[in-house]
Amino acid sequence: MNPKKILFLLLACPLFVFSQVGIGTTNPTKELDVNGNVRIRGLSNTSGTTTPVSVTEDGTLVTGFNNVTAPGIKFVGFLSNDLSLNLDYNFKDIILSNELIDVLNEYNTTTGRYSPSIDGYYKISMDFDIGDYSNNSKDVDILIGLWDFTSNHWVLRRTFKHRDNNNTGMGSGRNESYGITNYLQLMQGHSYGFRIFTDYDNNVTRDAKLKSSNSGSTGSSLSTNFSIEKVL
Repeated sequence: MNPKKILFLLLACPLFVFSQVGIGTTNPTKELDVNGNVRIRGLSNTSGTTTPVSVTEDGTLVTGFNNVTAPGIKFVGFLSNDLSLNLDYNFKDIILSNELIDVLNEYNTTTGRYSPSIDGYYKISMDFDIGDYSNNSKDVDILIGLWDFTSNHWVLRRTFKHRDNNNTGMGSGRNESYGITNYLQLMQGHSYGFRIFTDYDNNVTRDAKLKSSNSGSTGSSLSTNFSIEKVL
């Protein structure tokens, strides 16, 4: 190649390296300046819905539909039917067979097991109603949370009392609402499930239920729903 041409290219390279590109504008203010909408076909999905976009450590744009590392809601499920809490000093698995969201098909609605596709930090939210407990002199001790079936122990648990119906002005079928939110690390290859444990006093009618819905003369709504969201 002609030495003069080589010299010209060497002198021109810095201009190309530090140039700014404008699309829809002749006065770009950044390395890439787009005056208009941007479409990245690699981020499309077949869900029929929009989804948040995240950035990986190397700067790649991803969504929860095309990259398991992306944060966002992974699962939301509802209790389809009331769960009778009729076992004293024993566990009951909470199987959320009514799925609202399951982005990566990580939840099994038959077994109630959640198996994350990747290690990460997750936000676990549990909103639920307990009702139909008609005893007017005894409380029900409740333990509820997320169980690791692989390691066979709790990874999230909360305890509380479901109060007895000691107010004569309240009906026996009333619901009491509870909410739990916590952050924890879930591991790929582990199987997790929601569980509830009840401790009744002896000789107490065992009629409390984890309620699937709350209804009355003014309307009804789904009561018990749990969600799993990847944070990092």
